[in-house]
Amino acid sequence: MATPIKAQDLTWLLMDRPNNLMQVNGLMFFDRTPSRQAVADIFMDRAVLKFRILSQIPVEEDGEWSWVDDPHFDLGRHVRHVELASFDHETLREHVGSQFSVPFPREHPLWEVQVVTGPDPKGPGAVMTRFHHGLADGIRLVQLALSVCDRAEGATPRTVGRNTDGEHHNPLAGVLRLAASSVRDGVDFARQAASTALHAGVSVATTNPLDLPHLVEEAVDLARHPVRLIDAMTDHAALDNESSNSWREVSRMLLADESQTGAWAGHPGVEKTVAWIDGYPLAGLRATARTLGGTLNDLLLAAVSLGLTDYLRERGADAPSDLSWLMPISLQPVDASLPPTLGNHFCVVQLSMPLGIDDHRALVRELHQRSTRLKNSAEPIIAFGTQQLIAHAPAAFAREVTNYFSGKTVGLLSNVPGPRVELTLGGMPVRSMLGWVPTSGDQPLGVCLFTYNDSLNIGFACDRRMIPDPDNLAAHVRRHVDDLVATGAAR
Repeated sequence: MATPIKAQDLTWLLMDRPNNLMQVNGLMFFDRTPSRQAVADIFMDRAVLKFRILSQIPVEEDGEWSWVDDPHFDLGRHVRHVELASFDHETLREHVGSQFSVPFPREHPLWEVQVVTGPDPKGPGAVMTRFHHGLADGIRLVQLALSVCDRAEGATPRTVGRNTDGEHHNPLAGVLRLAASSVRDGVDFARQAASTALHAGVSVATTNPLDLPHLVEEAVDLARHPVRLIDAMTDHAALDNESSNSWREVSRMLLADESQTGAWAGHPGVEKTVAWIDGYPLAGLRATARTLGGTLNDLLLAAVSLGLTDYLRERGADAPSDLSWLMPISLQPVDASLPPTLGNHFCVVQLSMPLGIDDHRALVRELHQRSTRLKNSAEPIIAFGTQQLIAHAPAAFAREVTNYFSGKTVGLLSNVPGPRVELTLGGMPVRSMLGWVPTSGDQPLGVCLFTYNDSLNIGFACDRRMIPDPDNLAAHVRRHVDDLVATGAAR
């Protein structure tokens, strides 16, 4: 039985590069590990039998791609036991990182579950999940992970991302209308802003001719960095002004410079490495976010910004004033039950993260403003429309466009609210849960913020050549989480 592969899934299916594979990875920690057989039985009953795509392979015929049943499907190939020499942090970290560079063989379904233990299979261990992005987006895979666990009522994550008010049933409907409206309104806004700026400059120069060289220098700087001009022209617009926000965000996406720092110049290699923070209590973070005038998401982004700033300074690299990320936003509501099919129902937008702001309240406020402008813009639906156009384009063109946008960002940053209560898998309590996002093009870094059982967990996926010490980066971020909580408590 052949099923045509949807355009939005084919985009991610064909985006693999040897040095950046399109894989979504997850890890569940256990004090007592469920048996491989128990995990296999559960995945067969709750996942494979429900979603046929998990027993199918992608096949191309005459330029058309389809999901086709694997005639040699063997569950034992996809759910296996991995015994490490010891189940300590460093050994597990090396094993997990090594799996990020292992491609899925295309003659079999594109997923795998590993029950990872030390010499004692009944002692502490982990269950690692690996899924190709062509099967589903991260949110659907989180739902899939929840579906194989037993959980208390109310443990399902809340809706993530922006609801497009019904347009997700036909994602392309309205894309051109929103784009045209944003461009038209943006041109009017730009004309007014430019006129105001021109008159202000003439006035200042006339009043104080000595300021003219400084004004010329600023003008040249703005011309060299058009994103700064866009920011200067839109900073005074209301945070919920969709027209100016749309023009600002889409312009940023198109005009931003390539993301390069001295520490991360060049192309990533094949080898990857990982680190993580897990089990950090959320209660103090929520209270701190309120005290500093932001959301929990703003606070977590602030910790990442501060950690990256310190990490780059420590390596003697010039930290840029801004670091751009790709950020996934779900285009469909996430409810208590999995949809009848998996697939990709999201878009990626560009988030500009400020670096070098040491004042906690100022940093949280700046991140809150940037996130609010992004939410109150048409960029998510325009970005999804762009992804659809890429999916229907010739492969060579699609790769170049993908490289163009990914080259403007350092990596992918995702924030996923998970279940608020403890889960079990195969009768064993899940102590902690982590996720890692894939990177594309020449991106060296992926960060996934994941909450589980009222605790914060952060997964760092890094290129081994560019970021050889991810544990050090994680330690910087962890320290700044502590500092932010202390700042909130002191106010």
